[in-house]
Amino acid sequence: MRWNGSFLAAALLAALAACSDAPTSALPDGAPPPAAAGPRATMNPTTSRVVGYFPTWAGAVDSVPYSKLTHIHYAFVDPTAAGGLTGVAMSGDARLDSLVQRAHAAGVKVLIAVGGWSGGNDTPFVQMAASSTARAAFVARLDTFVTNYGLDGVDIDWEYPDPNTSEATNYATLMSELSTAMHGRGKLLTAAVVAKGWYGPGIPSQVFGYVDYMVLMAYDGGTPHSPYSYAVASLDYWSGRGLPQSKTVLGVPFYGRDANGEKPYREIVAADSDAPYADASGGYNYNGIATMKQKTVLALQRGTGVAIWELTQDTRGSTSLLGAIVDVMNTAQSPAVYGDALASGWEDWSWDATVGFAATSPVQSGTRSIAVTPTAAWGALYLHHDAFSPAGLARLEFYIHGGTSGGQDLVVYVEDASGASHPQVAVGSYTAGGSVAAGTWRKVSIPLSALGVTYHAITEVAIMEDSGGAQPTFYVDGLQFVP
Repeated sequence: MRWNGSFLAAALLAALAACSDAPTSALPDGAPPPAAAGPRATMNPTTSRVVGYFPTWAGAVDSVPYSKLTHIHYAFVDPTAAGGLTGVAMSGDARLDSLVQRAHAAGVKVLIAVGGWSGGNDTPFVQMAASSTARAAFVARLDTFVTNYGLDGVDIDWEYPDPNTSEATNYATLMSELSTAMHGRGKLLTAAVVAKGWYGPGIPSQVFGYVDYMVLMAYDGGTPHSPYSYAVASLDYWSGRGLPQSKTVLGVPFYGRDANGEKPYREIVAADSDAPYADASGGYNYNGIATMKQKTVLALQRGTGVAIWELTQDTRGSTSLLGAIVDVMNTAQSPAVYGDALASGWEDWSWDATVGFAATSPVQSGTRSIAVTPTAAWGALYLHHDAFSPAGLARLEFYIHGGTSGGQDLVVYVEDASGASHPQVAVGSYTAGGSVAAGTWRKVSIPLSALGVTYHAITEVAIMEDSGGAQPTFYVDGLQFVP
């Protein structure tokens, strides 16, 4: 359900009726399961993402909820048959400049989305991708566009390459060339693709290797509009094709549909105060809070998060669908690691150290602390999580007590699911007072950037002895990740 703001409203309504996997018909699906209170997700060992599409034709830049997003896709510019670009952003878009500045200040990445529904006319994509000269011009023009606006990458929304023609092959060639250009400069390349169905093979499986993630447009399909079962079917289709979980992002709608067209969720709620707690109101079918939470859990279990079409259609406050998404994300993240006991999801995998999680003295807060006695070189308090998302978090903090001796030589490091090497950080360098002291608690506060943490899910946190031998007992309390 993507469109370009330049099209007339009447044309939009006609086009929307056809915007699904197979644009000529809706695919039947069942209803979502009963709502469950407080769904919990087991995070995959992958990046956690909340992607919001922000249209060129609506919304105020200063009203975007940046703190609740990881990526923004600015939609849209369009290709030309000769490999150029057209759209409002091409004439010097101060709005995009402001969006990028605000997003980057909040640690959010911004991509330009190219294409969209475009009234069902993908002829410029078809003609451009069929010509090596036009493709080269298109890639170069996008490269310049990304540079000029300081963007973080490109999202290709060629939604319906025909699997029965050369379009599919040309699509793959185009994505390969874009991948080389974007990744060569440290930029992202993503794609929005059909939920499933006849047009699916128009996206060849080789493209999975070219993109950083794919947005599955699991909306405007199913009966009624975008049910939970349609999201499951979309994930089944793409995972069955071999799309990695680490590159899977589930698309969710912030609008409803009736027999004639669509309406933003915020307008549905404005007409019915009970609408957030249902999936149908006033003749419109949509995803209310309970279904949105269920889909978010599903997206974290089988992918890396959600993508929203589109941000300006949401409400604020307790009825916000984005708020419901973030509530589930925060539940899944569980930033506390230890406070009188190991938090849910964390396990003790310590080695070459005697570790107790119920020391009653000394205690910094609560009633218990962790007592750690390294018994050999490189012995460590080593805590494991299947996959803890650091999205929205900035620091690892804890309190440390040197026992009766003090002066312990310790380092902290984390590991994540990416397999990348991460630096070991000296505890004393981030301890108030500059060292582990005898007889007193001191706060340790380490930026995640110093630990080499980006968006990859964290799987281990270690506090390790660094002297090359056994060391006296020290104590840890209040271990947590914080914004």
